[in-house]
Amino acid sequence: MKVPFPPDSLLCTAGGLLGVCVAALGAGAGFLLDAWWGVGAGLIVGVCVFLLIVRTAFLLCSLHMRETLGSLTKGDAEGEAAALMVLHAVALYEGAVFPLRPGGVKPAERELRRFVAYRFAAREGLPQLVRVAAAEALGAIEQGHDPKQAQAAVWALNEAVRDCRPGFIHLHDDQPF
Repeated sequence: MKVPFPPDSLLCTAGGLLGVCVAALGAGAGFLLDAWWGVGAGLIVGVCVFLLIVRTAFLLCSLHMRETLGSLTKGDAEGEAAALMVLHAVALYEGAVFPLRPGGVKPAERELRRFVAYRFAAREGLPQLVRVAAAEALGAIEQGHDPKQAQAAVWALNEAVRDCRPGFIHLHDDQPF
């Protein structure tokens, strides 16, 4: 069920309504027993319930924050660094195969960039998703016919590298802000 407001506000609203209902129930019971003592008892019970709900909400928020920070700090730093190295090496190789001006890259430099890109793509600690995307990007660049296809493959490699980051937040069109 999608709601147009944050779930935390739903929790606070439910807590406030519960506190009001408990206070009204206590006040009603107090009027039946002894008029003003019941109103005071109902208000005290309502305030206590409200404070318990606020305390629970704070504990849930701190638990959620701790979990989020824990997920951000976990991760494979070596794998992420290797993925970024592969992305840079493949992008440099793409620039050597499809230079901005004819004759801008010497064949020796192109071969060196090719060697480095393939060497980084074959690295041992590389995440599988990045390894597959790098192979596709290198294959598209090796064909050397269509620069747009190679650029799309390098962009897919960029997305694969971003997906390997543990703290990366994905936003989709159907996701509420």
